[in-house]
Amino acid sequence: MIWQAPQQPNDNDRSQTRKVAGQATVLVLDADSRAGLACVQSLGAAGAKVHAGLRKAGSLTERSRWCHAVHLQPSYEPAEHALAWLLELDAAHAYALVVPATEGSLRWLRMLPESHPLRQKAQIASDASIDIALDKDKTCELARTLGINIPTSRRIEQGGTPPTAHGFPCVLKPLRSKVIVAGRLETIAVVVARDAKTRDATYSAWLPYTGVQEQEWVPGRGVGVEVLYRDGEPLLEFIHERLHEYPLQGGASTLRRASSSDPELLELTHRLLQPLRWHGVAMVEWRRAPDGRLCLMEINPRLWGSLPLTLAAGVNIPVAMFEMAMGETPKSVRAWKVGMRARNATEDLRWLAADLRADRSDPLLLTEPPLRAALGWLGVFGGRERWDGWRLDDLAVAGAETKGLLRMLAKAVVSRLFRRFQATRLGLHHRAVVDGIRRREKPVRRVLILCYGNICRSPFAEMLAMSRLPGVEVMSGGFHPKSGRSSPPHLVVAAREFGVDLTRWRSQVLTPEHVDRSELILAMDLENLDRFKQQFPSALARTTLLGLFSPSCRLEIPDPYNLNYEQTRQVLQELSKAIDGLARSDAIVSNVFVSR
Repeated sequence: MIWQAPQQPNDNDRSQTRKVAGQATVLVLDADSRAGLACVQSLGAAGAKVHAGLRKAGSLTERSRWCHAVHLQPSYEPAEHALAWLLELDAAHAYALVVPATEGSLRWLRMLPESHPLRQKAQIASDASIDIALDKDKTCELARTLGINIPTSRRIEQGGTPPTAHGFPCVLKPLRSKVIVAGRLETIAVVVARDAKTRDATYSAWLPYTGVQEQEWVPGRGVGVEVLYRDGEPLLEFIHERLHEYPLQGGASTLRRASSSDPELLELTHRLLQPLRWHGVAMVEWRRAPDGRLCLMEINPRLWGSLPLTLAAGVNIPVAMFEMAMGETPKSVRAWKVGMRARNATEDLRWLAADLRADRSDPLLLTEPPLRAALGWLGVFGGRERWDGWRLDDLAVAGAETKGLLRMLAKAVVSRLFRRFQATRLGLHHRAVVDGIRRREKPVRRVLILCYGNICRSPFAEMLAMSRLPGVEVMSGGFHPKSGRSSPPHLVVAAREFGVDLTRWRSQVLTPEHVDRSELILAMDLENLDRFKQQFPSALARTTLLGLFSPSCRLEIPDPYNLNYEQTRQVLQELSKAIDGLARSDAIVSNVFVSR
């Protein structure tokens, strides 16, 4: 391994950073997550030989000096194949500790008997305890019996009928955030429904796959209590509050702050976990309302995204997990650095951009005055803030993220200049395409709509156009080489709000037959257009960008595949405007009229 610089622990965490015995080998699964990277750095700095399981190559974790070996993980599903891979890997390397950094890899270990040696290396809770933590309704039932305050809630079983709405906004939570859809493990994010339309659309999309918990919306900011237990007894604890969440209406924290010890909050957390005889790590999420009332949100039976803050504040959970795996008792941490902040630099830049555009009259958005938010970045120079993954003894990670941030900013500037040039060039091409349609003797009867995967934008646009362009045959296709893929759950939910049902949608690959049959071809973005130009250059004269029919004349309509629910709704709204603009276009209107 690369030479390791000596650590300079503070008084609070000196006992937590002592070297682990005998250069033991540990495996961190999903190590390309922020929690996974924090584990790699913490365990590596303590002397362990760390192997990183990665979901895909090219992560910051690979740059860490303490990443001794990299293993590309299989897909989460089928889980049996992934578990066989994990068992084979452990047989080859005899790990002393296995850390599942996310729920996806936790599910693999959950499949093993509780007495299995590999599962015991992972230091996770019992099946019964994990099941209660992962099922939001069971968590609430436990809290009720213990006298713990929860938001007003009701459960709707999978396949059931949604009840009458009580009021808005309301919070809709899948009983399990991970579900299997068309053979893939999908994450279903929480939805804050502002109206009956959003609520009904969410139920329609989710109930085929999972039950739903409907809760009252509790204003305020999130507070997390992170703990490490051994057989029902708490060993370590830490409290943080969320300062920034992305997206703004609630999501993963991008800036957090270490809170002072709160006896009430700790008592409630231990009251919840001790009856479960909890074992291993957990993060219990609470919401503190403006009146000071504490409401339980959920139990996360895994490591948390804000683990870098826990470490920066002096509570070294990963090393304590290793000591547990070796049969030792971790030493308690009497105090942590109250007020220490940790920032996910890349994601908090996105938060900052969203905060600048935010509607500050919207009570659901967690905003901050822009100047104060911008000046907050200077806190790193005062020693009271750390950026996730940035350590003086592991500078390659900071260097890699800095390059990434600079590339992101440079790309934004270049993209803005390039888009201006492209807007002029493609605007002229667009007018030429429309003029060509106007000169046709016969009306346009066949329209082809393209996007990359044919599971998000183009199927939604196809179904919407079919209802708004009577007499016109509308088709769609994609460049992804695999057909038969379903639309992601969050898109299915959002599409329902526009009257489009994508529950049974299956993608198809773009073929020459599609192109030959089409009289007007519409792409979603410049990448689609370039791909199409390379494959079908002769059809470019009848191809343009769908967004140019929108009143805002958008060059590109972004792919919502990895966007959150609210962002996805905005994309679909843009698609709807573009389809309406297409229907109102002089050339198209005359053709639709003739085709009737």
